[in-house]
Parts: sequence; structure tokens; C-alpha cells
Amino acid sequence: MLAIFDLDQTLIDSLEKFYIVFNQSLKFFNGKTIDWNTFYENYARDTLNKFIPKNVCKEDFWNYFLENYDNFGGRSKVIDGAIEALVKLRERGFKIIVVTGRKSPPKVVERELRQLGLMKYVDKLYTAYGDRGIGKDFSKKDLLKRILRDFHTRPDNCIFVSDYTPDIVVGKELGMYTIGVLTGLMPKNILLNAGANIVIESIKDITKILNQISTIIDMNDEDETSRR
Repeated sequence: MLAIFDLDQTLIDSLEKFYIVFNQSLKFFNGKTIDWNTFYENYARDTLNKFIPKNVCKEDFWNYFLENYDNFGGRSKVIDGAIEALVKLRERGFKIIVVTGRKSPPKVVERELRQLGLMKYVDKLYTAYGDRGIGKDFSKKDLLKRILRDFHTRPDNCIFVSDYTPDIVVGKELGMYTIGVLTGLMPKNILLNAGANIVIESIKDITKILNQISTIIDMNDEDETSRR
């Protein structure tokens, strides 16, 4: 069984870093920087795109943002209850996988997780950093498919936890049990509409639904066995 976690705003609170990198990205593309309150309000509404200069391709902007996420500083902290949740999941037999859309080499993100005391609970880390030789980065869907191949497991034998609706959509499309968390400021109804099987306040609340998750995965295993 795999418990796959998005990183930012799911396992760690890195909103300060996001704010700094967003403003640095605006500067790079000759845009106007914004203050914290404006950023926070629009982050919660998922409307930050309106600050990207009109002559700049949004995909280019966000690629630059993700490629430089670990280059401009900013503090991160572990979300309350995250370590306890990971410990409980491992006790239940789950392998812990972390996946992030940051286009940083895995060793860079791993260093941050070690500093935060999280890496010792993680079995494997995947980032969107791709093959620089051919200029290809990985999408979140690419990464989730790779995880399934690497661990030789079925999607219905996994849970995928994220704060962001595009992640929930992808996890659902692949057949994973998707769990939305509200620590990314996305409203509950939006996460449910995106296909989340369940939405919880934060990662710490996973311990409250462990029995439910385990039962669903056990039922999936029984169904698979009966089909053979």
C-alpha cells in the first residue's frame, strides 16, 4: 500500500517561500510585485494569474516559478500533526511517497525535508525535474504513473493526498483514493467537485480515517483476487 503526498501546503507550509518566488518571478518578467495581503487573498482564490504581465505566456511564467522555487529562500515549516500521521501510516503498512511539482533536483528538495525532520519517514521522493538533455520535465500525472510502475502496484492500492484541485483530478483519473486537505486554502466544495473521495482539515486528521482507508483498500484487494 502506498500513501502518496503532495509536498507544499500538504506536508509543509511553504506559503512564505511561494510568495517570495512569485514576486521574484514577476520581477523576472518585468511585472509589478504585490504585497502579502494581496498575494494571500488571490492565492486562496486561485487568481494569481491576473498579476502575470499580459504579454507573458502563463506556462512560461509558471515553468520559471517551479524551476526557481528553491533558489530564492523563504522559510518552510512542517504542518502540525504531519509527522504523527506519517508514523501511523507506516505502522499500518503504508510506504510513504512524496511527490512535488517543483522542478528542482530531488537532492535539493530532499535536503529541505531532512532539515525539517521529515525525510526519515519518507520511502521515496519524486520531483518534476526531468531530463535536462532533452529539456523535458515531468507533470504530476507522469510522476504518479512512474510511482505505480516503480512500486509495481495498482492505483486502487494507493491513497493520494493533496491540497490542490489539479492534483485531485489527476489522482482520481488514475483510480487512486484521493484525499483533499484544506491547508492549501482551497474550499472544501471545490476539492470535492474535483473528485476528492474525502476532504479533511489537514494531514493530522488522516489518523481519524485510517480504518476507513484500510477497509477500502482491503476490499479492493479482495475484488482483485476474486477476478483472478
